[in-house]
Amino acid sequence: GAAVILAAGGGHRTLNVGTESAGFVPHFFNYGVNTVILRNRLRADGYDAKVDAVRDALQAIRLVRANAGAWGIDPNKIGIMGFSAGAELASPAAILFDEFDRTNNVAGDPLAGVSSRPDFVGIIYPGPTPFARGATPDIPRNTPPAFITCAGAGDRVHAIWANEYFAAMLDAGIPNVEMHIYGNGRHP
Repeated sequence: GAAVILAAGGGHRTLNVGTESAGFVPHFFNYGVNTVILRNRLRADGYDAKVDAVRDALQAIRLVRANAGAWGIDPNKIGIMGFSAGAELASPAAILFDEFDRTNNVAGDPLAGVSSRPDFVGIIYPGPTPFARGATPDIPRNTPPAFITCAGAGDRVHAIWANEYFAAMLDAGIPNVEMHIYGNGRHP
């Protein structure tokens, strides 16, 4: 009954859906996990990735949760996994859900009252997280568990961004945050 929303990378110019989303569908299927592929707005089309694309990710979580019963999904097991630029959507989704829900809880919105909080996040070789460049956004006490991974040598800047997210969660005492930085590798 679990579901994971897959957010592909592509530098906010394109969506690498084949390698960073669709390619994982069989893997998750083998474990009984449903997949939803996010097709978010892109900077290349004139959108602001930090605003519009993050809203797309949060709205996708609400949409899956609102339809969980009809789709055979457990509404308490909905997460998001992002790759590179897609991780730039997953990492803020993990901390900005309260603000998004308050802003979008308006009359006439068919998803009003449906939570956009992911139940778990996967942050895979992330682009800048909300903690990049010394930023210190508020971290909710109910920030979801996270799995973070990246190569070290060969992908240094993404490893730094992964570490910034991990360090912020560790400092805030958020449980169930796991990180793997591998010695070698490259950014796909």
